[in-house]
Amino acid sequence: MLGMAVRYDAIAVNPDQQTSRIHREKSETRSLTLEDLNTVREALRAWTAKQRPGPKASSDMSDIIDLMLATGGRIGEILAVRWADVELGGTRPNLTISGTIKTESGKGTYRKSSPKSDASVRTVVLPDFAVAVLRRRQGAAKENPNDAVFPTRNGTWQQVNNVERRWRQIRKDTGLDWVTPHTFRKTVATLISERVDAETAPSNSATPPPQSPGSSTSPSRRSRPTSRTCSKNWLAVRTIEGAAREYLGE
Repeated sequence: MLGMAVRYDAIAVNPDQQTSRIHREKSETRSLTLEDLNTVREALRAWTAKQRPGPKASSDMSDIIDLMLATGGRIGEILAVRWADVELGGTRPNLTISGTIKTESGKGTYRKSSPKSDASVRTVVLPDFAVAVLRRRQGAAKENPNDAVFPTRNGTWQQVNNVERRWRQIRKDTGLDWVTPHTFRKTVATLISERVDAETAPSNSATPPPQSPGSSTSPSRRSRPTSRTCSKNWLAVRTIEGAAREYLGE
């Protein structure tokens, strides 16, 4: 319309072309502090104990959030975990994330056999508090056709949006309005990043060991990908376990 007005000499210039696009700062996801985690724990307790019509709330929300903190997994990935994906025996209890939950019109809620991307398929060594959560659930689990760790009361897959809705109810009036499910994932990444920085920071007095002539060792060949993956996973376990002792009041 304004362009037409310029063409017919109704106005000299098009004011739309003289304006600049509004620049909006991208908000960065915050991570939780220990104080925030304690508030989360208190909010979960209060919500679970609250009297409401219908069936009594289960421990599902607390357990889901604990596993998100233990693994850095997304909601859909945690809800898609099956008992076949969990190994609680041996010296390294672990959990394999190999799917996610989707809800689509005409298809309902189903388990997609791969997470967000193929690279998201991973096996995570579990910290002790996550092992305790899974063993408790396994001991009380009823058989369900999907082998789901977190089934609904009818044995079907839980929907991601239902878990998100419950979390919004839990965080209401707690000062946690800024906390989303992604915040738990961000918190795990932040803890690990800080631990990596602390453990890999060079000492002022340290000097690298001399390389012998003909040595084939180089920075790019110090470890194979499998070693780096294992080390990173154990670093995550140690980091999360340390934070969990304070979070769980142990």
